Amino acid sequence: MKISIRILFICSISMLSQLVNAQEKRLINYTEISALIHNSTSLSGNPSFKGFRTRTGLTKLLTNHVGLGLALGTDNYRKPNGASYNTLPITLNGSYFLNSDLTGLKLDIYGGYAVKLFDNFNKGMTAGGGISYSFPINSRLNLGLQTGYNYQKIDFPANYRLGESFNLGNIRLGIGLTFK
Repeated sequence: MKISIRILFICSISMLSQLVNAQEKRLINYTEISALIHNSTSLSGNPSFKGFRTRTGLTKLLTNHVGLGLALGTDNYRKPNGASYNTLPITLNGSYFLNSDLTGLKLDIYGGYAVKLFDNFNKGMTAGGGISYSFPINSRLNLGLQTGYNYQKIDFPANYRLGESFNLGNIRLGIGLTFK
């Protein structure tokens, strides 16, 4: 199982690098950093989590308003008692830009899986959606403010004695750069 996840990771990175080399005008890169503000969890007692996210992705514009792409990032969650959960999500993303110049409002949805490449990373399904507003910095760069909802499942094996599988729901607040 670990080998197949590593192969998926290597293939995803390879695909992203091929997309970068395409140098096609209709290809954009979006990079973000965000706070993940605790909303809910399936753990008993509903402990509060604080989170931080980094994400970078490539989007192919299918029309002047619709884009489809892949993203890779890290989500880090911490409980007040110090326990932390790190994920490495690979997602498929869909975007809708209200303006064809990629400024102003953008709606996005994503879904994928957080792979366990290393021992200190947790695995599980991830999904979410949001809205952002982009301001042009110059003709090739936008600065965006965003908010949205992020769902993360933290999976442990059924016989794992130190923890149980659980779900996290978070409000996402962040900033990002769009390279056009």
